[in-house]
Amino acid sequence: MSFRLDTGIDVLETWTAHSEEDDRSLVYQALFAMTDQSLFRTHRIVDDFQRLNEFFVLLREDLVLKLRVHCFDSFGVVYVGPSAKAPGLVIPQRERRGRRVTP
Repeated sequence: MSFRLDTGIDVLETWTAHSEEDDRSLVYQALFAMTDQSLFRTHRIVDDFQRLNEFFVLLREDLVLKLRVHCFDSFGVVYVGPSAKAPGLVIPQRERRGRRVTP
């Protein structure tokens, strides 16, 4: 079974129009990892404790991807951009020191 991206294409397209190629590559790699279910093994994840079906993928110190799981086989993009503007992102103290936060 694999996940499919079914919402948030508009969010992704808006961000892509003004992003750098390196940043786009990181985001696309994370999206592909989500579709094949390897994301939680290969990327740094922080849960959104306010919205239980949403989580953040920390791609770089200044780049974050927020995803929402809709059901057992689909997900959507909620946010892509700077971590400082990510809605609801609270990075645990141990993550700030460079350690991985496990889901």
